[in-house]
Amino acid sequence: MPEVNRAPTRTRTLVLMEPPFCFWDQSMDRLREGEETIPGIGILVLAALAREKGYAVHVVDAKRAGTTNEEAARRIVALQPDVVGLSCTTISITNGSRVAKAIKAALPRCTTIVGGAHVSAIPERTLKEFDAFDYGIAGEGEHSLFELLRRLEEGRDVRDVPGLAYRDPDAGGAVRANPRAAYVEDLDALPMPAWDLVPNFPHAFAPSMFNYRRSPVGTLITQRGCPFSCTFCDRSTSGRRGRWHSVEYVVRMLQQMADYGVKHILFYDDLFTVNKTRVRQLCEAMLDHRLDFTWSCNSHPNLLDADTMALMRRAGCWQIAYGIESGSQRVLDHVKHEVKLDRLLGTLRMTRAAGLKIKGLMMCAHPTETVESLEETNQFLRKAPLDLMQLTKFTPYPGTPSYPTIHEYGTFVENWESMNAMNFVFVPNGLDAATLERYFHRMYRTFYSRPDVLLGLAKVVLEEPRFLARLGGYAKPWVGEAMRRMWRTAGATRVPRAGVGPSVTGRAA
Repeated sequence: MPEVNRAPTRTRTLVLMEPPFCFWDQSMDRLREGEETIPGIGILVLAALAREKGYAVHVVDAKRAGTTNEEAARRIVALQPDVVGLSCTTISITNGSRVAKAIKAALPRCTTIVGGAHVSAIPERTLKEFDAFDYGIAGEGEHSLFELLRRLEEGRDVRDVPGLAYRDPDAGGAVRANPRAAYVEDLDALPMPAWDLVPNFPHAFAPSMFNYRRSPVGTLITQRGCPFSCTFCDRSTSGRRGRWHSVEYVVRMLQQMADYGVKHILFYDDLFTVNKTRVRQLCEAMLDHRLDFTWSCNSHPNLLDADTMALMRRAGCWQIAYGIESGSQRVLDHVKHEVKLDRLLGTLRMTRAAGLKIKGLMMCAHPTETVESLEETNQFLRKAPLDLMQLTKFTPYPGTPSYPTIHEYGTFVENWESMNAMNFVFVPNGLDAATLERYFHRMYRTFYSRPDVLLGLAKVVLEEPRFLARLGGYAKPWVGEAMRRMWRTAGATRVPRAGVGPSVTGRAA
């Protein structure tokens, strides 16, 4: 147990890291090559701030495909850090604790601090579950982390550090969690992300295929906070109130990206378009500065108009991703009540008319989901004007509005390692996992068998040569798993001829 009031401690070498996340099937790990492997903007801002404060700082991003906990720990131990800060989501928190434990075994005096969405949502539970973390920081960490480090260096009591979760020795090691620090109001006061600490950036960065027009690719976050009330969205870290970098600051970040040779920008804000006036001002500034990027962003279906979309297109926008979630209005009324399907379809048609690509973000197995609503979503995907669709499995993450009441709507198995949006950890009342799995695959087949969708994807592949090699590596495990699934089904439903093929147990007869 770390002491909360002790002799001064050296904290001048700091490693910030994101641990490997847990995939839904480790045998299909190569599928991670098609997932987003975005270097964490949050830890890069903290790294830049640490450097300003005189720390020797290193960044280790272990999210990339194939990185093991052991490899991540070895890389960190080799840097001989005094402090390791681990930024963890729910799907990476267990691996984060394993990495932290390995670090502590090799460097017993190293202090481990966990931050990120998971500990922000449930700080006490996180420290109770994982003893390899000395401290946790809930909320935005720009103030709390460095206040904690300063007190550790000075040997001062840390128990009133804002946002801190800690074990109190005066209460038998009971975990305490303080009220969190105030949100950062002036985002422009923060340094720009320390991209120079990411090896071979941006050339080693491979975002999901079909999300960008050309490469290399860079990512930016230009705002914090989201005012909408989606029941599946966690706002534990940055809250509901929107705060933005100024247009001038964003232009500086874009110029930094240009200096790195970046050709496409992924604006990774939860809702890049939430302030339409600022979006227009930024687009005009990009045109004025002749910034030669294509770019993509996320939007709520209710936020944009035709004139703004036309301006975005002129400024280089290539694709907008909309959170659609369901093709059933009844389900939307429960999980995302601001969205109405008629208005949504109008927004999609308007986006297409502006010449922009459209990505639809969908989920299945929402609370109150039924076979009828699943079929409504399947029918929606037959005709919706979308170029790309991403379907995930509803997951009630800690910190989301759905989390406290989820058991009222179905069966929830809270296994953090499985909560990656690709497992049915939640099954709504009246449904079963097998039915949900059938509809999950049916929805993908419905959408990606459409001739217009396939033609659009073929054009994108031809325009971006890097996609050809990645497409093969990405498709191979999908095809293999589909064949194994067919093989298992065949073995379970028919008796083979003697000595030929699989038996009903799956072994050779």
